[in-house]
Order: sequence, then C-alpha cells, then structure tokens
Amino acid sequence: MPPRRPPADSRPPSKRATPWPAPSSPASCPRPGRGTPTVSATSSATPARRASPGRRCRDSAASAAVRPPPRGDNGELHVTEAYAYTPYVWPMLAPVALLVPLAVHAWRHRSAPGARPFVLLVACVVPWAVGAALEVAAVAPETKLGWFVFKSLWKLPTGTASLLFAVEYADLGRWLGRRALALLAIPPAIPFVLVLAAASRGSLHDVEVVLASRAPFVLGPVGLVLTGYGVVVALAASAVFLWLLVKSPLHRWPAALCLLGHVATRAGFAADVAGAGLAGPMDATILGSTFTAVLYAAALVPFRMFELVPVARGSLFEQMPDGVLVLDARGRVVDLNPAAERLLGVAASRVRGHEAPEPLAALPLPGAAGPPEVSLGTAGEPRLCVVRRSPLRHRGGFPLGELVVLQDVTERRRAEARAIDRERALATLHERDLVARELHDGLGQVLGFAKLQARAARELLARGDAAQADAHLARLEAVAQDAHADVREFLLGARAGGAPSTGFLPALEDYLRRYGAASGLATSLEASPSFAAADLEPMAGTQLLRILQESLTNVRKHARARSVRVGLSVLEGRVAAVVEDDGDGFDPGREGASEEGTFGLRFMRERAGEVGGTVRVDSVPGAGTRVAITVPLERRPS
Repeated sequence: MPPRRPPADSRPPSKRATPWPAPSSPASCPRPGRGTPTVSATSSATPARRASPGRRCRDSAASAAVRPPPRGDNGELHVTEAYAYTPYVWPMLAPVALLVPLAVHAWRHRSAPGARPFVLLVACVVPWAVGAALEVAAVAPETKLGWFVFKSLWKLPTGTASLLFAVEYADLGRWLGRRALALLAIPPAIPFVLVLAAASRGSLHDVEVVLASRAPFVLGPVGLVLTGYGVVVALAASAVFLWLLVKSPLHRWPAALCLLGHVATRAGFAADVAGAGLAGPMDATILGSTFTAVLYAAALVPFRMFELVPVARGSLFEQMPDGVLVLDARGRVVDLNPAAERLLGVAASRVRGHEAPEPLAALPLPGAAGPPEVSLGTAGEPRLCVVRRSPLRHRGGFPLGELVVLQDVTERRRAEARAIDRERALATLHERDLVARELHDGLGQVLGFAKLQARAARELLARGDAAQADAHLARLEAVAQDAHADVREFLLGARAGGAPSTGFLPALEDYLRRYGAASGLATSLEASPSFAAADLEPMAGTQLLRILQESLTNVRKHARARSVRVGLSVLEGRVAAVVEDDGDGFDPGREGASEEGTFGLRFMRERAGEVGGTVRVDSVPGAGTRVAITVPLERRPS
C-alpha cells in the first residue's frame, strides 16, 4: 500500500502562511524541540533542499515552548504554522512606538535644521525593527533567514541617515552637495542589489555568504567592506555631535543626548558582531536603538530640538550689533558673539572656558558702583560702551551665571556731540543777530543822543551862551557815563555767554559775582534741586541767561535797589526764573504807555519768544519789582 500523503491545505492561497521568501520545499529539522515549521502545499514526498555545509539549523529561545510539530502516517514532519508568539517581539517593536511620534513631530517642524534627515532616519529604523521582530517570531529557518536579510538591508541606510541628521542639525549642510550625497548613497544600495539578484535566482543563501551569516553571525567579504563603511559613518556622525557639544552652548544638551544615543546604538551593534549573546535571540542593535529613541524624545520635547525659537535666538545672538557675553557661576566666559569679539579685541577661542581677559577687567561688577560707560577695544580705535549685566538663574532659583551686554554708544555720542556743536553754532549766529539789534537800538540811540547834545553845545558856545552849553555838556557826560557802564555790562554778559559749555549755573554764579562787585548791589542765587537735575538745552540756556542779564541791568539803572535775588526752579516741564529787587518799583499801568519805547523789556520778550518762553513784570511803587521768566526744558517743534 503506497504511503499516504498529508491532506492539502484547503484555505485560499492568500490565507496560507508562507515565509518570506517562500521556499521551494518545506524546511525540516531532524532534531526534536525544533519548533513548528512553516506551512507547505507541496507533497511530503518532495525531497527538501539540503542546507549549505557551513549552515546549521538552530532554534530560537521562544520556539522551545511551541508544541511539537505534527507527523503524517509515514512519520514525516509537516508544516502547520509560520510564526510563533514570543514576548521577545515587544522589545524589538519598542523603537517603532517611540520613534514614529517623534518623526511626526519632526515633520511638523521640517523647516528646522535636521528635521527632514531625522524623519529619514526613523523611516530606516522602523523596517529594521519590524524585520528584527518578525525574525524573532519566525519558526522555520528559511523564514528566519528571510527576515534576517530584510533587516540587514536597513543597517547602512540607517547609519547614513544618522550622518545626514548630524550634519544638517549642526548647520554644516554646505558639506552635503549633490556629489557627496550620491557617494553616500552607493554603499547602502549594494545590499539591495545583492538581494534582488539572489531573489531572481530563488535563493538567499548566496546573500548570506557574501554579506553575513545568521547563525553563527559571521561577516562575509562584502559585509566586511560595508561594515567598515558603517563604522566610518558612525564615527563621523559622533564627531559632528561632539563638535557641536563643544562649540555651541545653545545646542549643548541636545547634542549630548544625541551623542549618547549614537554610542548606545553602536555598542549594541558591536555586541551583535562579537556574538556575545547578551540579548539572547533579540537584535542588540535594536535594543540600543530603544535607548536612543528615549534620548531623542528627551532632546525633542524638553530641549525643543526642532523648534524655531532656539534657532531664531541663536541667529539673533550671532547677528546682534551689541556685544553679548555669557558667564558661568564662576565668572568664566561660556560664549560670546562676534560683536563682543570686535569690541573686546579678542578671539572667542581664546576667551571661552577661561577667566575674563584683560579687556574685561574694566567692566564693573554686578551691584558695584562703577561708570555706566567704559572704553573698550584697541588703543587705535577705542569704543565707548554701556555695560548691562543680568543674572541667569535656573527655574529652581539657583544661579547659573550672568549675561553681560556691551552696547556700543560711540557713534551715538559722536552724533550727540555734533548735534550740540550745531546748536551752539546756530545759537552763536542767532546771538550775534540779537546783539547787533540791541547795539543798534540801545547803544546806537545813546550815541545819537550824544551827537545831538554835542551839536547843541557847539551852537550855544558859538552864540556865547556858555551856561546853556555847559548844561548840554553835563547831559552829554552823564549819557557817556551810562553808555560806558552799559558797554562794561555788555562785555560782562558776553563773557558769561559760554553757559552751554561750562554749565548754566556756574556761568550765572560768575556773572552775579561780577555784577555785584561792579554795581555795589547785594546779590543772591537760589536754585532748587529740581533745576540742578534738569537738562536745559543750549539755546534755551543762552536766551535765559541773556534775559536775566537784561533784568539785572534794569535793576541797576532804574530801581535804586540795595539787593537783588535770582530764583530758579522747574515746574511742569518748564524752567521758572524770578528776579526780585527791593527798589522803588513803578506803576505798570502808568509805564505801559511807553512800554514800546523801553528797549530792555522788548528785547527780553523777544528772546523768550525765540525758545517758546514768556516774560512777566510785576511791580508796586515803593515795594520793588518782580520779573518772572519761563522757558521750556525741551524745544517745541516749529
């Protein structure tokens, strides 16, 4: 009686369990405890293809718990399942669960440096991890071989994507031209070409021979070359992250986490190559990738690795016109921007990690009294800088260091000095015009009157009227004496006209001292603290000083006073000046009819109007006179 054949699988072909790639004959294992082989629709009488001499049929740790395979009537093994559940698949799939959300987050921020290569990196790690999980769950040797080859295809693309991610994130993308990318793509493509060629011949054993055998793990000739390429790529990526860790404090923590993740992944790969067996049936590299995924999550979420805000802050830090220095808690320079290098005249490489160099010794310490402006730079071109220091504190409250900002105000101070010089020049020209008008209307009138008196005296002398001639000459003498006093007082006022350069109060004090000595009047000056702290514009200061001088001249000429007081204060953004004497006073109503002929008062009001000020005269007969002047602190737009 011929041997009975096992019943054929009655399920549709799409539902049958078939390994990848499907073997030409069912795989069998003569040793017990092998595990459940794969399903085969072929006859059990078909001879199985013999394995290569160097290949052994080995068991996974998970297949030991699977029930023994069924046997036919003739005692031959038959395949009923392709995979068996084992808890070892979950550690292999852990990187997928961690990295896929991170890739989605990176894609949402794909405009940030390194985001797109990170998505490519995850796209290479996911099929590798899935292949490793299916290899662990596979039961038949051919199935295990298929998934071993599949996951091996993604090792070099993963290493290359890691290098691209490191270079892009470190802002070194200028190194990755089209030619460089093409050269980097060649080695990862070689395993794919070999697998496609082996698949066309219906066997993957050739790939195992030239690349790497699964059990035991032994690199083939091509595998040795490609592994060397992978090692070089891994070292290059680690070097980039190490460089970023040292050179960029802004990226220090993300770079440190990425570097640690690279080390963990390479340690797992080294354990696989060495055959240490520490991971059992699992892929040690994928286990290291799980730890790496956790580190990537820490870099992306807490440190906002792909956020544009840190990138924008870094760009602002580098492009700021003001110098910025970051000091640690011990006063050592952590980082400084190019503007600080230029202002201090030192290179950043000489300053980072060291105590403050000699140019920084002039900076005032935090909280200490010091000049708000310091001179920095070289002796040939010193720069005037305003120094601002701010403490840096952790969220917990403990100090981390401080931020020093050097604001270059050299050009601003030069512009302010030029503006003040222009104002002084304009004030000088305007003052000359006013002086010319005063001389014409004041001294010119006096000289004209003297001329008339001299002519009248000559005519009287010609007629022999000596008495009348002497009277005219006496008036001429008095007018000449008054004119001489006016000229002396004018020269005294012109000497005090340098108020903007020496300060308004010193100039006024010097004028009052000379005025009192020349006139014999007791003078006093009272300036409120608000006026001492006020910043009076040069034009307003000059006009106010001239108005005060004219008021004091009127006191000397007409008041017959014994003392005069000058008061200065600031009220609602305006300077209020008062000149009070204890003289005879006058009736403003009676004198108002001839006010237009009073040159002094008219000149005072004209000068006050030039700067938006006012002049008011209050007097009572027998009780002295009070002149109140107001001018604005800031010039109003015309």
